[in-house]
Amino acid sequence: MIFDEDDRFERWIKVSIGLMRFEPHLMDLVQSLGDMDVKLCGTDEKLVDDYCQKNISPGYEDIQGHVTQSYLWVLGAYEVVRTLTQRMSENQCNDPPQVFENFKQVKARFARVRVPLAKFEPASIHKKTDSHIAYPGFAFDLGIAWQVNEDVIISRRELSDALLNALENARVETLLRLSS
Repeated sequence: MIFDEDDRFERWIKVSIGLMRFEPHLMDLVQSLGDMDVKLCGTDEKLVDDYCQKNISPGYEDIQGHVTQSYLWVLGAYEVVRTLTQRMSENQCNDPPQVFENFKQVKARFARVRVPLAKFEPASIHKKTDSHIAYPGFAFDLGIAWQVNEDVIISRRELSDALLNALENARVETLLRLSS
């Protein structure tokens, strides 16, 4: 799970600039979420390293604030994904269909955690399989994660990577379109 903080933050900065075409305030929001993501990834990495390398189990005090920050990050990042998906569905941009499809998939992945976190009910598409609560925990290979049913655990880092990759893909597609 090793990551380069500066590289990851630079990636967030690069993708944020192109979001002004959807909404001018998205750039600042995504940069703030990116900064928060880098800090959360660093804490996840430290906690995983402590457990795996030093055999130190994270204590309640070490984890509780991190869980809360991760929870808030998921809620904020979901709103970015929801806004982008909505604007694309309303044809407020000229992104290729695969960019829109990619964001819809990311939104669905986020919703699986976000809906039970915010509404205490399962996401509608998973109503028959998921709990009404996304149980927070610590996946010892991923960091902060939520268990949505007996078999599915979704980490904040997984959601973050999915969003960042979707934003980078949209950026590349936009640059390709502008250069042709």
